[in-house]
Amino acid sequence: MSLDALRTVQAFTDASSVRDLQAGATLFREGDPGERLYGLLEGVIELREARGSAAERITAGHVFGAAALVTGGHRRQATAVALEPCRLLELDRETFLFAVQETPMFALALIAGLEERLEQVKGGGA
Repeated sequence: MSLDALRTVQAFTDASSVRDLQAGATLFREGDPGERLYGLLEGVIELREARGSAAERITAGHVFGAAALVTGGHRRQATAVALEPCRLLELDRETFLFAVQETPMFALALIAGLEERLEQVKGGGA
């Protein structure tokens, strides 16, 4: 289901929304204000929490960072680091809200993708 969310992000973005990261680059840091959702087209992003809990790996095809657009005044709960060269799509709050309004199934796809990620973390897989 995560691919459905990524396809929606692709439909509501253009070439100016693509961001490339080199391996080792930081996308955002824990505590930063969250202003964008990301769709990972290529590569692997690792989410690391300062509290020492296990890191989570986000792989191509997944969307992450939605809490930044749903919760006012949101602060990132982890640091996101590219483990290899990555290509991402960025979606701001205004475009996110429009996408949810125009394609309500997008919200369900985001929830399903989050559930999938939680199960992987809970099960120890990544």
